[in-house]
Amino acid sequence: MKKLLSLLVLMALLTLAACGGGDTDSTSEQEGNTGAAEGSGKATEISILLGKPEIAKQFDAAIAEFSAENNVKVTVIPLAGSNAYERMTSLYASGNAPTIMMMGSEFDVFQENLLDLSNEPWMETVQEGMVDFVTVDDSVYGQPLTVEAFGFIYNKAVLDQAVGGDFDPATVRTHDQLKELLESLEALEGVDPIHVSPMDWSLGAHFTNPLFAAQSSDRDERHQFLQDIKDGNVSLADNDVFQGWLTTMDLMKEYNSAKNSPLAPQYDDGPLALAGGKVGLWFMGNWAYPQLAEIDPEGEYGFLPVPISNDASDYGNSEISVGVPSYWVVDAAQSTEAQQEAAKAFLNWLVASEEGQEHYVNGLNLIPVFDNFQVLPEDSLSLSVLGYMEGNNTLEWVNTYYPADGFPAMGASLQKYLSDNIDEAGLINEFESYWQSVKE
Repeated sequence: MKKLLSLLVLMALLTLAACGGGDTDSTSEQEGNTGAAEGSGKATEISILLGKPEIAKQFDAAIAEFSAENNVKVTVIPLAGSNAYERMTSLYASGNAPTIMMMGSEFDVFQENLLDLSNEPWMETVQEGMVDFVTVDDSVYGQPLTVEAFGFIYNKAVLDQAVGGDFDPATVRTHDQLKELLESLEALEGVDPIHVSPMDWSLGAHFTNPLFAAQSSDRDERHQFLQDIKDGNVSLADNDVFQGWLTTMDLMKEYNSAKNSPLAPQYDDGPLALAGGKVGLWFMGNWAYPQLAEIDPEGEYGFLPVPISNDASDYGNSEISVGVPSYWVVDAAQSTEAQQEAAKAFLNWLVASEEGQEHYVNGLNLIPVFDNFQVLPEDSLSLSVLGYMEGNNTLEWVNTYYPADGFPAMGASLQKYLSDNIDEAGLINEFESYWQSVKE
């Protein structure tokens, strides 16, 4: 799915950078891309583009231990309000490509700049299918970060109170059941039914996934749907899954704790609301667990699916979205050999050493996709994910196959819809217009 236009833009930017150079975004990024002199005994300096700000503090702790053990100085580069595609394009153009990058749908555009990791030790333990997306001509260019899931996270203590007993997540599989639960939550004093995070990545990448993934239980058919919408052969107004998915969106709007200012909430407002018992539901992913546990260490949390109809047996109503969210990749275009070796050492340390595995599971709250792990998840949210996986009740992450600008575009449209700046017809028009503009 290489995006020709994006690639041409990137090549042009790289050419300009080679001719005239460019300013770095910050001093720390420039320093983070400088290798230590050979034989000097100085620490090798590498940089890591981290696309998950919610684990930044925990990631810093892992980096500190790795750095102390391996004489490597690591600079972590945040996205700083941009998306990964924009940030990487800017850093490559300025000659300051991160040594390690967290990359997802951007892989097609940047693959030619990446290091082949096929012969790394962790390849012997990675689970089947987990590197397919980053495999080109039998060469593997990325280490899968984890599997993640998203859906409606619930605070069981609040839902127990709402239903007057022991809440059973299997009882919410349809629009009517979801609405009944939201009404029960609304009846509680001092509690709002649901918190809706309005970030474009949450709405555009994650909430849209059931729209595409629930089109069919057959992988070829749902991927054909992606092609059909690009070709202009899909009418979303006549698509049952779209209409059902939008019904759930409308319920989220109606019962939103911030419905009077729906675009105001920031990411950190979500864990505060859910773990603080101020709401019963929050559409988000299991990566949020470290913040939830920090606020409510004894809390119990789980996932509910995003209903796409009123028939509980329909595909998508019993499933949550589970997949590899992103991959660690190593720059081969602008990094020195010493930096590349240090980067590979970090990736192996994270998934093979006892210390790395402890950070991976209990610090970063990641679910392992490697068979060698001695440390396994024990928190309630990870166990909820594993329960859906063991029951084969999962939806593919079709969003992995979105164009690099796909989630920002759809996220912006959903922000307009959430804030009543466009109606259903406007949303359909923007979605269809975007997809028909996509060039292979």
